[in-house]
Amino acid sequence: SRQQLEVQSAAEQQRLRRRSEGDAPTQEKQYSKEQPHTSNSHSVEAVDSAQPNNPKGSRRASLGDPDFAATRSETGSGQLQLIEGPKTGFGSGQHVRCRNSKCDQSTSPSDAKKLYKSCHNCSHLYCSRECRRAHWEKHRKACLHSRASNICRQVLATCKDDIDSQRHLSLLARKGSLSQGRGVVRVLFRSAEAAEGFIKNGFQCMGEASYVRWPDLMPAEMGLELYSELLKLSTEYKPETKMLIYVAICVVSEAPGMGQAPVRWERQLVSRCAKLKLCKTVLAELEQHQAALLQPVSVVAVPERTEILILTFNPGQHSNRELILSNILEILIRRGVMLSKHYPEVFERLQTYSEGQSDKFNPVTLHPRDT
Repeated sequence: SRQQLEVQSAAEQQRLRRRSEGDAPTQEKQYSKEQPHTSNSHSVEAVDSAQPNNPKGSRRASLGDPDFAATRSETGSGQLQLIEGPKTGFGSGQHVRCRNSKCDQSTSPSDAKKLYKSCHNCSHLYCSRECRRAHWEKHRKACLHSRASNICRQVLATCKDDIDSQRHLSLLARKGSLSQGRGVVRVLFRSAEAAEGFIKNGFQCMGEASYVRWPDLMPAEMGLELYSELLKLSTEYKPETKMLIYVAICVVSEAPGMGQAPVRWERQLVSRCAKLKLCKTVLAELEQHQAALLQPVSVVAVPERTEILILTFNPGQHSNRELILSNILEILIRRGVMLSKHYPEVFERLQTYSEGQSDKFNPVTLHPRDT
């Protein structure tokens, strides 16, 4: 009948279309099998409008998917929402979506590169300044804290693994606990770059380290959650063998201004804490020092008259001033006095005189002390 012929012609058209597209059904089956196993952390959200049988909605698409490879290289890895159109031509139906969750605007990757506004601190794209400003309060935590929080973890690991850093912090923690009571060693970095320098170079790039008693900790600086954790650790840790390290990194970010107002600068502290072991060599040295203090003090008789050394030279002979300076330095070194180190101001005056820049040198009296 005529109805059967129409059904057969429709089936024949479908068969010819699949033959012209090659093994497209096979690829779609393989793609559907592989899709549930994709768990790449850098993923983008895509809406598939090419499958009429599938419900309209969102699905997760890995950046390893070949359908998204070209767009990822153009617009940044893991930072864009893509809308996938019909697969008639590679990349022809892909669009960049505004990162504001309340906005449905989208455009092609090339137009987004020209027209969309990016976040001041990362590669998130928005269709307008208004959307960027509206999404900032929600986006700021992930934008500012993710990188700095990860750096904090690496700083704590460096404090544990770097021998010089561990020794310095252990000495600071043990002396602080003996003199001030329980507390934490606070290590402050003025920027994320400074913290990365410490991770790379170790102790020579360490931030500002200081000992803080637990009553002096400020919840406004670190947040209530970390403040509560530090208070709990401060009452539980053993100061004889452990130390508390509190790392804070100052993060400077650009916040969108209202209307045509310029960008505002914001400063925030991103912080983490950890409980580490004290350096064993520091503990041994402190024990030896404490034992030496407990020994009886030996009394040394002080003579009534101490030896006085008087050094003079002829001020009229300019050619011999360098020789005079070297003789003075040599005589003082024999007595344990390094003029350039212990008395730098006197050394500078004497050096100026020996070079002929000054014709007058006033008498100076030095009182060296045994250290």
